[in-house]
Amino acid sequence: MSAVSALKGRAFLSQRPTASATMSFGNFFKLSRKSRGQQYTASLPATSTELADYPSTSNPVAPTSNFEADSYVRSEPLPTGKVLQLRTSVCYLPHPEKVHYGGEDAHFISDFGGGALGVADGVGGWQESGVNPADYSRTLMQLARAYVEGTDIFHDLASSRQGVLVDPRGALEAAHMHTKVPGSATACVMQLDQAAGVLAAANLGDSGFVVIRDGKELVRSKPLQHYFDCPLQFGAFPEFVEATDTADMADIYSIALRPGDVIIAGSDGLWDNCYVTEIISLLPKSAADVGSAADAIATAARRHASDAEYASPYTREALSQGLDLPWWDKLLGMSFKGGKVHLKQLTGGKMDDITVLVSYVDMVNAPPKPLAAASEGAADLTSAVAEDNERVDMQQLQQQQAAPPAANVTSADTA
Repeated sequence: MSAVSALKGRAFLSQRPTASATMSFGNFFKLSRKSRGQQYTASLPATSTELADYPSTSNPVAPTSNFEADSYVRSEPLPTGKVLQLRTSVCYLPHPEKVHYGGEDAHFISDFGGGALGVADGVGGWQESGVNPADYSRTLMQLARAYVEGTDIFHDLASSRQGVLVDPRGALEAAHMHTKVPGSATACVMQLDQAAGVLAAANLGDSGFVVIRDGKELVRSKPLQHYFDCPLQFGAFPEFVEATDTADMADIYSIALRPGDVIIAGSDGLWDNCYVTEIISLLPKSAADVGSAADAIATAARRHASDAEYASPYTREALSQGLDLPWWDKLLGMSFKGGKVHLKQLTGGKMDDITVLVSYVDMVNAPPKPLAAASEGAADLTSAVAEDNERVDMQQLQQQQAAPPAANVTSADTA
């Protein structure tokens, strides 16, 4: 039996919309404590990781590599005139039964600054109230991108910024506050701070990302859930939901990047069906390969989602939470191996929308200074030269005034 058929009805058991299209979160808020998100940094040795003041539902996932801390968490200086840039591509495979309306995942990719990307997964339970869950996730991502780029409703706000604002949590918060449609969604937003060479990320829910360096896992986001299959999620409160999780509950990551690093971001349709070890085997070799890598990873996730015998990350997590097949199914599916009787266990992938974003960290020439900045620099230089000339003229005048008057000599005197 597949994971989907065995657990059908559980995924949104306490997230069922009412007839008025208002999502009830009451049950899971009784079972869990709201907490602020953690702050993780990979720009310092692991022993100096900065954590938030309050406990969280999450802990950082330690890298599986054997590197010493200093060998992968410290940024390396780039050659003069060079900066980092994200080269990103995406592959999106909607759930086969949701293709006609485009599925419920949403994402954005931006070249602004050093590059930015985001992914959101609309909560499918809203369908029962006649609401398209994609409306919320798409609006959320559109507004998150607008905040990052300083466009649309955030155009006036951008005029007060000094350069590029790197604030993924702010993007989630602003998007959440302005998304006033029925629905709810998990979300992850990532930005490259080009000046510092650091990836800043904010994640709420069970979408997420992993950073790979030299074929090994460097940093992986932790899924945030109230309980199994009930992720933390944004909703329009109080218009359409009784309660909502907020951006200050998101986990924050700061990761020093190097050229050649690869970032994989995706919705839970990826993480529920693919292990990181398999993802690593499909990584791009260069910036030119990000499109084919995204396609290959998404295809692998869809293949596993369709395999009823696959021991997926989703079913392994379900088993760890005490969820399994009913006893009669376990008996009907029992087998004999190695002279022993093996009862059938819950297996199978989870059919879902699958979004895979692949970013390759490239080294490029530093962009030229904006024209306005260049003009300001030229104006400052002109002003400085003018001040110097004025100071020299003043000194010469003072010297002339201090000198004694010269004697008048006439022809009579010389005679």
